[in-house]
Amino acid sequence: MIAVRDHLDQFGDATIAVVTFADPARLAAYRDHLDVPFPIVADLDRRLYRLVGAERGTTRQVWSLGTVRMYARLLRQGRRLRRPTEDIHQLGADAVIGRDGAVRYLSLPASPDSRPPISELIEALD
Repeated sequence: MIAVRDHLDQFGDATIAVVTFADPARLAAYRDHLDVPFPIVADLDRRLYRLVGAERGTTRQVWSLGTVRMYARLLRQGRRLRRPTEDIHQLGADAVIGRDGAVRYLSLPASPDSRPPISELIEALD
């Protein structure tokens, strides 16, 4: 999400949205905290997660070496970590959907730190 925000100019006129299973009452604060200009919508029953095949990860996947390194880097940068309020085992997905509704790109990361390069998302745009 942050990487997309930081390269927003490269997405042209694409519509960008974030889907989460967070409580809808928290979405505005979540969007403000991440400082993203695109909509964040709730999928409370995780229908879309199941539809694209986003699974729940094991503890080993969620706390992979890469994830631990990512949090260590954030701490060194002065970020404060907060106690999770959501299901930390739910793995995400990154998708590009064409104007015709067809899936042009789908990435199902095996851990929270293994997101696809922004260049792959941009290449998949119509």
